[in-house]
Amino acid sequence: MKVSRTTLQMALAVIAVLGFCLGQAQAADTEAPKIQFSEIAHDFGKSAPNQELKHSFTFKNTGKAMLIIQDVKAG
Repeated sequence: MKVSRTTLQMALAVIAVLGFCLGQAQAADTEAPKIQFSEIAHDFGKSAPNQELKHSFTFKNTGKAMLIIQDVKAG
């Protein structure tokens, strides 16, 4: 399976956001924001060379404080 550079960069960006958000969600404060994802991984399976692959990760804030996601960068 060949994955385009853009797809790889987007996947790395999602992983970085997940890591940051999950770390924030584990705060001891009960009033803290808490992020909940419907899924944390996605397998594209086999794909043709140079095929553009897209996937959206759905999440919501289940905590009591506002969840702020900022400074998201690819790679």
